[in-house]
Formats: sequence, C-alpha cells, structure tokens
Amino acid sequence: MDRGTHDVSPLEWMIVAASREVRDGEVVVVGTQWPIVAALLAKRTHAPHSVLCLEGGVILEDLPARIPLWTADPVVGSSSSMQGDSLDVLGAVLHGNRADLAMLTAANVDRFGNLNTTCVGPYEHPERRFGGSGGACDFACLAKRTMVIVEHQKNRFPERVDFVTSPGFLRGGSSRVEAGLRPGTGPCCVVTTLGLFVFDAQGEMVLSGTRTGVPVEEVRSQVQWDLRVSPDCKLLPPPSQEEIRVLREEIDPSGMYIRNRKANPPPLESSRRED
Repeated sequence: MDRGTHDVSPLEWMIVAASREVRDGEVVVVGTQWPIVAALLAKRTHAPHSVLCLEGGVILEDLPARIPLWTADPVVGSSSSMQGDSLDVLGAVLHGNRADLAMLTAANVDRFGNLNTTCVGPYEHPERRFGGSGGACDFACLAKRTMVIVEHQKNRFPERVDFVTSPGFLRGGSSRVEAGLRPGTGPCCVVTTLGLFVFDAQGEMVLSGTRTGVPVEEVRSQVQWDLRVSPDCKLLPPPSQEEIRVLREEIDPSGMYIRNRKANPPPLESSRRED
C-alpha cells in the first residue's frame, strides 16, 4: 500500500523518481549531491546489483557508514569494493565505454539537455560563478545514458544555458553526433520536483509525467520556452511506503539532504541569456 502523498515532500518525490530510472545490474557513474541519494536508494531497493562508481574513484559495495556529502567524502571508503582515483572512473569506466548510466545535477539545464555548472551571465564577467565541470563533462559525453536530477525553479530552465559545461543534444537534431560524440548517447531524462522529462528524436525535452497535484500548465509555466507535452503524459506513481522508509531511515536518517523537505529551495540568481 502506498503512503499518502501529503506526507511526501517534492524533494523526496524527485529522489524516488530518479532512483527508479536505475536498472539492476547497470554500471552507474554517480555525480555529487542528488545523484548520491538517488543512486544509494536504488541500490538498497530495486537495483541491488547495480555497480555505483563515484566520481572520485570509489566503487560502492553497500551503504557507507553515513551518507556522503560529496563523491570523494572519506566515508565512502567504509563500504567500497575498490578505492581508486578519478582516472579509474573517467578513464577505465567512461572512456572504456563501460558506463551504462550517468547521474548528474546542474545549476541550469536547457531545452536540449545541455548542463551549466560554470557561470550565470558572460563567462568573462559572470553574475555568478559555479564550481565548473569536475568529471561531469566526461559523464555527459561518454555514458550510454545521462540522467539529470534538479530542483525545479524557472530560472534553472533557460531556453539556452549561458555556458555548456556538459553537453546534452547541443542545438538538437544531429548536432551532438556532428560534434564527435557517439551516436545513441546523451540525456535520457530530467527528473525534477515537478515531474519527469524525456527527449524526443530531435533531442528536445518533452514533459512525460507530473507529480501528483501539479498541473501540466504549472510545469509549462516554469520553463523559459514553449515546452512540449507528450500525448502520453501522466501522473507519476507516488513513492511507496517502503521507498520512503528506506530513504528516511536507512539512506539519510540524519536528514543531511532531506531535513528541509517541507521547505521550498531558494531561487538562484537570474540565468537570462543575452545574445
């Protein structure tokens, strides 16, 4: 029996929906923040045989002693089956064509799934500068599928990002392949606190499902372009009682990620692009 959705926050919905995109047995390269939580939830629930490769070079065998703050948090060594470095993940796994799924978050994601973790505004004189790529560009270029997990705020969804840190489908159509990236790779979905987005044959983001209580028009109003809606768009299945129990009691019992689950996240500065 499913838990009543009134007690489940938008962040928890997002984490559960993202975890469900992980398939059992997959090799998954895991970025920092929301990907950590969603990947651990997947491994503890429906995908126990997934191989979680953290960006810092660790392969997780089980849940660490506490939830990691970032992918190179020393605590990940407590439950690892391999402790390497970034070259092992970026080189042997990604460049070796062994990564089935990449899990990333970003400051901004645009109409064609391009990710910005570099800056808002012009690169030379930005309004705000972020941490940059790390391994995210390799993740987005080389994994067979890339999933993006991000809290939904309108200024996170510009029609074009100010800086393409990690490529999605670039300008759409064949532009990703023309740039030299392997055919068949690229973003498979974007999971947010409002719903689930997939990509059509031209590489454009399409609304595929919404969270309970979120109208389609609300989602469309929270992106900065004329968002297309799949004819099969439907309500996403709510988190089950077991998924929420595992998330709250086993994955993040101290609330390092979900303790403010009742609050809305503060907005970022403007991500308007001026051409």
